[in-house]
Amino acid sequence: MRELLDRLANPLHIVIALACSWLVVSSPWLGMYHQLPEAPGLVNGSHVVLGLAMLPLGLVYAAACTLGGRWRLYFPWLGGQAAAVGRDLAGILRGERPGSEGGGLFATIEGLLLLAFLAAAASGAVWFVAQGGDTAVLWRGLHGIAARCFAVLMLLHVVAVSLHLLDLVRD
Repeated sequence: MRELLDRLANPLHIVIALACSWLVVSSPWLGMYHQLPEAPGLVNGSHVVLGLAMLPLGLVYAAACTLGGRWRLYFPWLGGQAAAVGRDLAGILRGERPGSEGGGLFATIEGLLLLAFLAAAASGAVWFVAQGGDTAVLWRGLHGIAARCFAVLMLLHVVAVSLHLLDLVRD
């Protein structure tokens, strides 16, 4: 099982990154509130289809990232390694770039991004199931919060990866 998850991790990362980029970029043009419009159109329809596909793909990707003790890489603070995050934050204040190794700030951003991704996918799926009902607007609101957190963390992740690539080029 571990070998299969290892083989799936990189392709899933690419598919999820591309799909989520579309979901975030197209979100200002969504026309859904209480329920999906009768004629959803390209933006609404693609958002629902891609969004629903993200939940099972995200669960498989989360398993690939966290099983076998790998959760410590993405959630170092759960393993009692919060000091590395503190060192990275203190280093930023001194003008130092955080390292990509050691379970510090960049790893924590990745872990929080994974959680926000799963929260956005799950809340979107529940909103879809609840559409037209009394709780649909509540779930839409929760989905919007999770999606905004995801978008901010995705931006931070892109910045962190760019800084890591810069380090690789300099070495």
